[in-house]
Amino acid sequence: MLVGGEGRRLRPLTDTRPKPMVPLVDRPFVAHQLDLLRRHGVRDVVFSCGYRPDALRAHFGDGAAAGVRLRYVVDPEPLGTAGAIKNAGPLLDRGPVLVLNGDILTDLDIGAVAAAHREAGGDATVVLTPVADPSAFGLVRLRPDRSVEAFVEKPRPEDLRPGEPFRINAGTYLLEPAVLGMIPAGRECSIEREIFPVLAADGRLFGFPSDAYWRDIGTPESYLGAVRDVLAGRVRTCAPSGGPYLGPGAAVADGAEVDAATALGPGACVEAGARVEGSVLGPGARVGPGARVRDAILGAEAVVGEGARVEPGAVLGDRARVAPGAIVGPGGRVSAGGPAPS
Repeated sequence: MLVGGEGRRLRPLTDTRPKPMVPLVDRPFVAHQLDLLRRHGVRDVVFSCGYRPDALRAHFGDGAAAGVRLRYVVDPEPLGTAGAIKNAGPLLDRGPVLVLNGDILTDLDIGAVAAAHREAGGDATVVLTPVADPSAFGLVRLRPDRSVEAFVEKPRPEDLRPGEPFRINAGTYLLEPAVLGMIPAGRECSIEREIFPVLAADGRLFGFPSDAYWRDIGTPESYLGAVRDVLAGRVRTCAPSGGPYLGPGAAVADGAEVDAATALGPGACVEAGARVEGSVLGPGARVGPGARVRDAILGAEAVVGEGARVEPGAVLGDRARVAPGAIVGPGGRVSAGGPAPS
C-alpha cells in the first residue's frame, strides 16, 4: 500500500501527520483500507512510506490489532508510484501483488478483481471508476476484451468518442512479478506514465471497470465528503454510521447544534449556543459558546473562540487558535499552534 504522500492540499492538518493518518470518523483513514483488505482475506500488507512514517508505525505496529501482518519500507527519497513498489520488492511474495493508493476510500470487491485478473491472463490489471467529466483526469479506453487500448490525458471535448464510457484510473492495481522486473531500481518512476503504457502497447494490461464507491480524500472538500458518506452509510466500512459521530469523551452542550454530517474526535466539545455543520473536529478540539463552524476541518486541540466563525473549506491545524469573534473565511488556513490571521 502506497502511504508516502505528504497531503499538501490538506495542510496544515498534514503538517503534523501523514495524509493516511488523517482521521476519518472513528479511525485513521488508512485503517479503512486495512479493514477492506481483511474483509477480502488479505492478511499480509506492506506499507510503502515516505512522509512521517513513524506516525504509522506508532499507531499500527505489527498490524495484529488490525487483523493483518503489517511490515514497513521507507523510501529514502520520493520514488514515484512504480519506484515505491520496486523499493518494497524484497518484502513482497512471488505471486501477484495488490497495490492500493493510500488516499482512496472504496468498498471495492477485491475478490472480483483477482478473478478477472486471472481470467484475462495479463501481467497487470488496473481498476477503473466512472466519472461524469473526464477532463480533469486521464481517460482509460478499453477494447472489447478489456485490454487497455489507450490513455487519454485530460481529454478535451473533441478527444471524446460519442457514447463512450468515461473511466479513470482508480488507484488500485494487481501486478504479476514480471511487472516489478520492468521497474528501474534507485530512481523515481511512475507506474502510470512509464510502465502501464508499455504494458498496454504489448496487450498485457487489462482494465477492471467498477461501480464500487470511490473517493480520493486529497482535498478538504473531498475529505469532508468522505466523512459524510461514511456517516450516511453510502460506503461500506467498519465505522459507525447514522451521524453525528461522537468519539469517546466527546460532548455537545445543551443548546448546541451538531448536524448528522459531523464527526467529533475523542474529547472534542461543542459549547452552549454553538453550531457545527458538516465538519470534523479532531481529538480535544473545542468550539466555544455561540461559535459557528461549517464544512470545515479542525485539527487536534484546535480552539474556536466564543462567537467566532469558521467558514466552508477552512482547515485549522493542531492546536490552532481562532480568537473570540474572529472569522476564518472560506478556504482559510490557520497553522498548527498558531492564531487566525487578523
